Amino acid sequence: MPDSTDPYRNTIKRTLEEKQSIKRRQNFLKNNPNGTADAFLDQSVELPESVNNVLGFGIFAILPYIIGLTFIFLIIAQANIETYRKTDMDSFFLAWTIGYELIAAIILLAIFKSALTFKKK
Repeated sequence: MPDSTDPYRNTIKRTLEEKQSIKRRQNFLKNNPNGTADAFLDQSVELPESVNNVLGFGIFAILPYIIGLTFIFLIIAQANIETYRKTDMDSFFLAWTIGYELIAAIILLAIFKSALTFKKK
C-alpha cells in the first residue's frame, strides 16, 4: 500500500493534477470560445477527495432531515408551532426517513415524467 503521507509523492501528484486542470481549461476555452458548452460541477469546482466525501455525507444526512422536518411542520402540524411541539415526532431518524422518502418520490416522479416525454431523434 502506498504511503499517502510521503511529501514528495504528494507534491508530484498535486503538480500533475494542476497541469491536467490547466490543460482541461485551455482545451475548453479553445473548443468553446464563447463558453457555450455545458459546464459540470466536477469540472468547475475542485475539492480534495476527503472534503468531497465529507460534503457528500453531510448532504446525504442533513438534506433529508431538513425536508422531513419541513414536511412534519407544514403538513402534519399544519404550520402551527404549538401543534408541532405537541407532536411526538422529535426523532432524528423519523424526520430523516420521511425526508428521504419524499426525495425518493420526487426523483421517481422526475424519472417517470422524463420517460413519458422522451422522444427519439
